Amino acid sequence: MVEMWNSAIQLHAQGRGKACAVPNFQPISEQKWGAGWMYSVKCTKCTFISPVYKLYKEIPTGKPGRKAAAINLTLQSGLLDMPVGNTRARLLLTDLDIPPPSRSGMQTLSNQVSAKMTRLNTINMREKIEAVKSFNEKGGAVNPNIINVAVDGRYNSITIGHSKKPGQAASQAIGIACETNTKHKYILSAVMQNKLCWQGAWLRGKGFTVNCPGGHEDYTANLPVHAPLSEYDMGKSIGTELALQNVLIKYATTDGDGRSAAGIEDSLKILHPIWSVERLADPSHLAATQFRHCYNAKFSDEMFPGKTRLEKGKVKKILSQDVKARCSLIMTTLFENYCGNTEEMRKRLPKVLESTIRCYDGDCSMCRSHSVVCLGGITNNWWNRSMYLASNKVDSLNMNENDKSILSEILKIRISEAALEKTKFQTNTQKCEAINRSLSVSLPKNVNNERNAMGRLSSTILRSNDGIKSATEQKAKLLGAPLSPKTRYSLRQIERESLYHREYQTRPEVQRQALLLRGRKLREFREYKNYCAVESGYKKGHLDQPSTADDTLQDHSYSK
Repeated sequence: MVEMWNSAIQLHAQGRGKACAVPNFQPISEQKWGAGWMYSVKCTKCTFISPVYKLYKEIPTGKPGRKAAAINLTLQSGLLDMPVGNTRARLLLTDLDIPPPSRSGMQTLSNQVSAKMTRLNTINMREKIEAVKSFNEKGGAVNPNIINVAVDGRYNSITIGHSKKPGQAASQAIGIACETNTKHKYILSAVMQNKLCWQGAWLRGKGFTVNCPGGHEDYTANLPVHAPLSEYDMGKSIGTELALQNVLIKYATTDGDGRSAAGIEDSLKILHPIWSVERLADPSHLAATQFRHCYNAKFSDEMFPGKTRLEKGKVKKILSQDVKARCSLIMTTLFENYCGNTEEMRKRLPKVLESTIRCYDGDCSMCRSHSVVCLGGITNNWWNRSMYLASNKVDSLNMNENDKSILSEILKIRISEAALEKTKFQTNTQKCEAINRSLSVSLPKNVNNERNAMGRLSSTILRSNDGIKSATEQKAKLLGAPLSPKTRYSLRQIERESLYHREYQTRPEVQRQALLLRGRKLREFREYKNYCAVESGYKKGHLDQPSTADDTLQDHSYSK
């Protein structure tokens, strides 16, 4: 804008008459080019009319026609990291009283920018693979090409089934593989199974008989609409992609749902027939499995205190939470005490298991020597130390031999040699879960992104691998619109705040305060329930069921 006024004043001064000493400029024409504008001004005192000025930076496209505006490309680059698309972006601009670009023009640029981001992230992940290989070589690895990974899948649906359509509810699935060799945990591979194709659906709506994928040009689906989404197939794609870059995977950490490790192994065997991949378990998912098994176990009715089945069920849930927390603390303490020496830990596990069962039965005679987390005294035993048991005033369980046998099998999910072998490196899928949470922002599950889902995925991974500042600068440089110094300074501030927040959450004192806060909330909730017996009154579908003489007053608990 300043350049336009300076140029217009200079041109007016060169061609003005004596009667127009002080010009009075007014816009004579304006033309919108996406989010950019072109202006021409005139002088009301004379006949001067300026040339048309482009109030945006032009980006050469290498194609015939008008050059692209930098603001239009960077707008699409920014939207890749946002939960909104072009429709909501246009609405946001109108709320700011800014005339929005056309929807078709935004979609065209969005497709171009998405393809560029995908290529940029592919190159970046290849560089990260070479960085991990270099790290292995410096660490004295026998074969630096061996990289261990953690793999997890994400579906664009919160439920497995659907009440209206056959088959799976999800139409897209994403497989993420991050390395576990370095502390950075770089994302090395990302694949997508996509059954959505906007153009194919549009052609079928017009009466054309086309099938996706491959039935027409510019298709986006890579899977037939009725084909099942499979983590095994995504694992095969990940393994093939990494094998082409001379990467061997020895250990793959997954949750208990998918078969990604088997898919990786089958893909690697094509080039290395005798190669095998060992699947490791994620401790967090293993603990969640232990909670479910304990909560669904068939314990005796006399085991839990309480007068009604509802009260006994609450104590059973408290025990399930406590078993999960106790086993996690036991394994964490053992790994710290023995510095990851699994051989020494195997020797101690049988006594740890026996003392834990006895402790829950009220016998703490073995706790001081073998329990790891219970000292066996009056005030420092596990019953007083536990967040769940102490907060809810649970101080005894009446177990018979069958209950002890069931509890022993539940404890073996975490405290056993088999469980130790599955978690011997303490690797987890938390980085993959973090990427999934980030994807919930750029790829919300309630929005279908048929054409640019891969671009949004690539932009999220690039930001995770290189950080907010570096990723934004790389994208801007690729589009030919480098950032200004003030913008780079703001990015440094944003990244500094993000890193500080991440580091703050891992501080021991912060984690301790979080545990104390959780325990206090549990205690306050128990006290509230003791003095206020009002329930929510929720019962699924109770208003649509035929009423009987016994449930006429069941809609609200306070009506009793």
